[in-house]
Amino acid sequence: MKTDTYTLKELVEVLNDSKKFYEEASTKVDQPELQQLFTRMARTKGAIASDLKTQITASGKKAPEGGTAGGTLKKAFGEFRAKLSSTPDREYIAQLEDFEDRIVDAFRDAAAESDDSAVRALATKYMPEVMRDHSQMSALKQQMKHHS
Repeated sequence: MKTDTYTLKELVEVLNDSKKFYEEASTKVDQPELQQLFTRMARTKGAIASDLKTQITASGKKAPEGGTAGGTLKKAFGEFRAKLSSTPDREYIAQLEDFEDRIVDAFRDAAAESDDSAVRALATKYMPEVMRDHSQMSALKQQMKHHS
């Protein structure tokens, strides 16, 4: 059976978008705990993307190095909003939580809809990490709302 590299590439691109934004946000926030959290989140995204890239190249295809055009625009918009905000840390958290939504949606779709059982298995394998990161950012977003 042919590997569903299209879906794997989509997952890698969404992860790359998120990783890049986490890396940049980690250098812009003031709180050391947020810097550490964002750095860890970026590493997690990079590790998952690396494993998926290995699967893509093993099937003879070229793995994407970058992200999506939409992700680049969303990151630029998030950075712009954070610069204008009186609470930039809160704004970064809100924008990063949106990226987490995109990742969860992409992995759920891959786990449920890919024609390739290996791709479904990979998406399912990483779902606990994807959900953990999403839950952590959602909780942080809610916590920041209540501290305003």
